[in-house]
Amino acid sequence: MEKQFTTQRKWSAIVALILAMVVTFMAAIKSFGTTNSEELIVYDIKGSLERAYEEVVDDRFDFELPASEIETIKIYGNNDQLLLSIVKQKDGVIEDQNALRMLNKADYLSSFGNTSIYKVEE
Repeated sequence: MEKQFTTQRKWSAIVALILAMVVTFMAAIKSFGTTNSEELIVYDIKGSLERAYEEVVDDRFDFELPASEIETIKIYGNNDQLLLSIVKQKDGVIEDQNALRMLNKADYLSSFGNTSIYKVEE
């Protein structure tokens, strides 16, 4: 019985070897043959450079400006003349008593950004 197994092993090894040789031979036949001449590749150099430049130089910058801690208060008179301009810290206190009195008399009109506008009725 042992002789039967060794014979089967020999035959299966021979079949595997023949199959490997056939596959290798068929691959060799397919790889040989007339080669097609490759077409010339023409590049649009100017267009390629423009696209590359656009990719490198991106006009969109993502950054945030730091919030300004300075507040400007402008007080105008009847003739729309600027009477007083106060620049102070955002949460700061106005120390000038005359400016504080004038601000308390003034009516609030508008604000834009860090600038507030008041008007005094004289």
